[in-house]
Amino acid sequence: KKTAHQTGLRFATLGIAAGIVALIVVMSVMNGFQRQYIDSLLETTSFHVRVKAEDSHISALSQSLRQNPLVRSVTPFVETNLLAEGPENHQSILRVMWVGPQDLAADAGFCKALHLSPTMAEESLAGGILLGSEAARLLGAYKGVGLTMRGALVSLDEGIQQYAIDAPVSRLFRSGYYDLDAGLAIVSREKIASIPCAPGPTVLGVKLKRPEQVDALVETLSHEEGVENVESWRDYNRSFFSALRTEKIVMFLLVSIIFAVVAINIHYSMRRTIARKARDLAILSAFGTSQRSISTIFVLEGLVVGIVGALLGIAVGIPVAQNADRIINGAIALLEVFASLLYHIGIVKSIPDLRLFSPTVFYTEGIPSRVLASDISLIAAFAVIFPAVAIYFAYRRFRDASPLEVLRSE
Repeated sequence: KKTAHQTGLRFATLGIAAGIVALIVVMSVMNGFQRQYIDSLLETTSFHVRVKAEDSHISALSQSLRQNPLVRSVTPFVETNLLAEGPENHQSILRVMWVGPQDLAADAGFCKALHLSPTMAEESLAGGILLGSEAARLLGAYKGVGLTMRGALVSLDEGIQQYAIDAPVSRLFRSGYYDLDAGLAIVSREKIASIPCAPGPTVLGVKLKRPEQVDALVETLSHEEGVENVESWRDYNRSFFSALRTEKIVMFLLVSIIFAVVAINIHYSMRRTIARKARDLAILSAFGTSQRSISTIFVLEGLVVGIVGALLGIAVGIPVAQNADRIINGAIALLEVFASLLYHIGIVKSIPDLRLFSPTVFYTEGIPSRVLASDISLIAAFAVIFPAVAIYFAYRRFRDASPLEVLRSE
C-alpha cells in the first residue's frame, strides 16, 4: 500500500537524481570549454615549460631536451609585440612569435592547434606570415596581402631603434580560442637577420608527454648550466587558471543548492513521518530498543534514498553530458522544422536563427564536453551524504523524548 512517506521518498530520490544530472552536465560542459582553451594555450604560446638560457647554451640545451624521455617536443622561439598595419591602414597590436619553419613542423601539437598539417605549416611559414583569422579581420587582411609590422629595440649604445618588417600573409589559422586568433602572428626566425639585433631573448618551449611530470623537469632544468629562468605552465598562466578554478568552484556551489533544497524537503517530510510514528517508536524504546538502533534505521533510509538517486542520476547524466551537443542540436532541428512550418503557413514572417551558438554572436561552434571521474565521485558523495544528514537531524527531535510521556499523550 502506498503511503505519503513512500511517495515523499520517491520524489526525494527523483530530486537527487535530477540534481546529479544537472551537475554532471554543467560540470562536464564547463570542463569541455576549459580543456579547449587550455589545450589551445599549452600547444601554442604557453607550452608546458618555458626555458630561458644564455645564447651560448641554447643549442646544446635544445639537443639535450630532445633526448629526454619525458619531452615530446622542443621549439626555440622569440616573442615580442609589434604594431601591424593592414592594406587599408588598419592597425592592431600583435603578439609575434618568431619560429623556424622546421621547428614549427616538428611540433605536431602546435600545428594541430592551428588546424594545419606539419607540411602545410612549414611551407606557409617559409612563405610569409601565419596570421590568426580574427586578427586578419581586424586588419582587413587576407591570404596573399602584405602586412607591415613595426617595433622598437632598446640598445645601450644606439638607444631606441625602430624597425619594420614587410611580409605577405601566407595562411590564416583558427585555433578556437579568440584571444589567440585575434592577437597572434607567427613569423619565420630567418627574418630576424634583417633586424639590427634580436627583438628579444630566445625561449625554449618544451612540451611533455605527460604534463603532470612538469615539476620534475623544472627541478632538473633549474640546476642546468646556463639556464637563466624556468617557468612551468602553471606559473605562466597562474591568473588564467586561478580564474577558471574559481569559476568552477562557484558554479559547483550554485548548482549544489539543488541538493540543499532536496535535503530540506526530506528533513521536514521525515519530521512529519516521525511525528505520526511517535507511538510506534515509543513502544520500541519501551521494549528496550536503543536510540542508536532506531536512529540507524532512519539514517539507512536516507542512505538508500541518496544511493538510489545517485545511481539513477549518474546513469542518466553521463550519456546526456557526453551527447549534450547532439541532444541540443536535435532539439534545435525540431524547433527549426516547426518554425519553417509556421513560416510556410504564413503565421511568422521569417525563420529565426535558433542555433545555440550562432556564428554571428558566439565564437565557439559547438558544445564540448569532458566527463571527469573525480567530479562524478564528488557529486555522488554529496548526493548520498545530504539525505542521510537531513534525516538524522529530523530524528534528533524525537531522540530525547521520553517513551512514557509519548505513550501518555497517546
